[in-house]
Amino acid sequence: MSLDQLTSFLGWSTVVNSLLMLWALIAMTLMRGLVYKIQGMFVKHMSEIEIEKAMYNFLGCFKLAIIFLNFTPWLVIKFLL
Repeated sequence: MSLDQLTSFLGWSTVVNSLLMLWALIAMTLMRGLVYKIQGMFVKHMSEIEIEKAMYNFLGCFKLAIIFLNFTPWLVIKFLL
């Protein structure tokens, strides 16, 4: 894999993952009842507040993963090499 291909892959990976995170955030805010209902099918012992905390925790970790695993390597390759 050449450096140009890797740069392109990391750039598009950043875009796609950011759009997925944005979709999850929009779904969490606009379709709150549906999200609780769906998540409640998987974890029956959690309250709505616990589900909300877990979802925000997941989005925070996902955002950090996008930044550290996709965006930062793309930035380094794009601008420093």
